[in-house]
Amino acid sequence: MRPEPYLPTRVGFEALAELDRVDWSSLTHAYGRGVVGGDISGDVARSLALIREDPGRALGDGLWSNVCHQGTVYEASAYALPFIAATAAGDVPVESRSLLVALLGDIAVGGSHVAPGGSYAGSFGEGVDLLIRETVRRCEGYLAHIEEAEPAKAPLIAAIRLVTTEPSDDHRKAVLDLIDPED
Repeated sequence: MRPEPYLPTRVGFEALAELDRVDWSSLTHAYGRGVVGGDISGDVARSLALIREDPGRALGDGLWSNVCHQGTVYEASAYALPFIAATAAGDVPVESRSLLVALLGDIAVGGSHVAPGGSYAGSFGEGVDLLIRETVRRCEGYLAHIEEAEPAKAPLIAAIRLVTTEPSDDHRKAVLDLIDPED
């Protein structure tokens, strides 16, 4: 049995100093287990670490690719989630927080239902859906800090909480509409 995902003790970019508390090499993501290839898309820990220096690349080329690939979430997604939330909860640029909270929303939506065979959006792997939903609940302190730091994110944070406690198509749609209101 795997340990619960680690919750960083610090917030903001300082949370990323605790990445070594997770055995990333044992976790499955979109491209396999551990580090796969030389690009950040195959390395969850390296993608997370890059948030401080280049959030656009870290999220776009890395995290959305390896922990929320086309809406599918994995075991590593649940372990990355606390670092994403803790970073967003700290003193980070508004644009970085927006990207991080959008990724949290996408991970929460993925964890709200199962994708058999990983062939479409949802959670892939035994118990990943429950692990992600429980991890979102364990991250409540970070979510509250995000709302405090940026009150405009409160509706999205509320929708994330709701989709993890009461998964439904309507709640998934609410999160996705708040992430990208143009759709």
